[in-house]
Amino acid sequence: MSQLKITDFEAPLKPPAPPAEPEPIIPPPAPALRPYQEEAYEAWVSRGRRGVVIAPTGTGKTVIAIHAIKTANTNTLVVVPTERILKTWMSAFRRFGLTATAYYGRFKMLSGLTVSIYNSVALHPEILDHFKMVVFDEVHHVASEVFSKLLEMVDGKDVMSLTATLKREDGLHHIIMAKLPVVYALDLKTAVESGYVSPIDIIPVPAPLTKVEMQGYTAIERKIRQLQQEIRFRKLLGKPVKELERRLHIILSRRRQFLSHVSSKREKTLEVVRKEVNADRILLFSESITSIEWLKEYLVKNGVPTETYHSLKSEAERDQVFEGWGSRFKVLLAVRALDEGVDVPEVGVGVIIASGKSTRQLVQRQGRLLRPAEGKRARLYVIYAENTYEYGIFLKIKGILKGWVRPY
Repeated sequence: MSQLKITDFEAPLKPPAPPAEPEPIIPPPAPALRPYQEEAYEAWVSRGRRGVVIAPTGTGKTVIAIHAIKTANTNTLVVVPTERILKTWMSAFRRFGLTATAYYGRFKMLSGLTVSIYNSVALHPEILDHFKMVVFDEVHHVASEVFSKLLEMVDGKDVMSLTATLKREDGLHHIIMAKLPVVYALDLKTAVESGYVSPIDIIPVPAPLTKVEMQGYTAIERKIRQLQQEIRFRKLLGKPVKELERRLHIILSRRRQFLSHVSSKREKTLEVVRKEVNADRILLFSESITSIEWLKEYLVKNGVPTETYHSLKSEAERDQVFEGWGSRFKVLLAVRALDEGVDVPEVGVGVIIASGKSTRQLVQRQGRLLRPAEGKRARLYVIYAENTYEYGIFLKIKGILKGWVRPY
């Protein structure tokens, strides 16, 4: 495979011109597809080889893309949101007999099959000229202000876009759909009923607030309502609301973090963990690093070996955590670092301690439990603060499972 090594990155970047006739990728046969993967691939081909494929986490969207890449046999760029996901793709290519190069950070090498991250492509969009086919993984990221320009730059190319749910809470998924229509969507309800993923039980666990905690929560709710009313009023007057929306985003995040520290959630978590004594692995999600470290300390103090996985840990440390999960310790606490793209080991028990109500995040967190295994029935416990908005999280998760919430 011809490779174009780029070593000089003074702005503006001027990568070497590709060879007039790039050496073609000569891959082994494309991977065999399950029926729904075949449907997704054929739907993408029938729509002009451009569009979005939506399917739950754990259903093999990467395999669909690799099948398309091998079948196309043309210069292809795969774009992903993080370095961690880039490495997952590189590993997947090796499993299917393909050699890829990486283009990000200090590692910038172009070839007939290259994996990059959105930030790198946004900084150096000229590299798109080298490729006839582009795969956007976790394509919902492309709607952001920084990355949306990439949609204009892939006109005329084959484009396969992948996500577990295209829907964004800000509504900007319509920017993507205007350029890349949804060609195939497999909802979670259908995936479970068809046996493509493990069935899952959603179990609510109410956690009461103390009087002081309820006072703190009420004060935050009051500020949220005030900001929301002011935003609506200013929109009616045609006045700018960007600064108000920024402040609202901050206080909504503060509310999630506040509820992640509700004292009774520690006791409820311990009850769930002890109930699931036969589980090999348990995965818990919360909304802040401080909250999961706080939970870890409590669980370890009560005799439960526990580890944390978050963005402040190095790649090597995170790898060690995965290696020890299920042997040295059973309970893994995570924030958002496991929400998308990371290849998580098989796990059948999950616990949500705190979460936003984003459809995408809830779909992704359920998806961590869905990897099929013989006789497996996953369980997801939702520990919610009583008399708060968090009960709505439980209802929305149930709605996603029953097919009431659309993925786009």
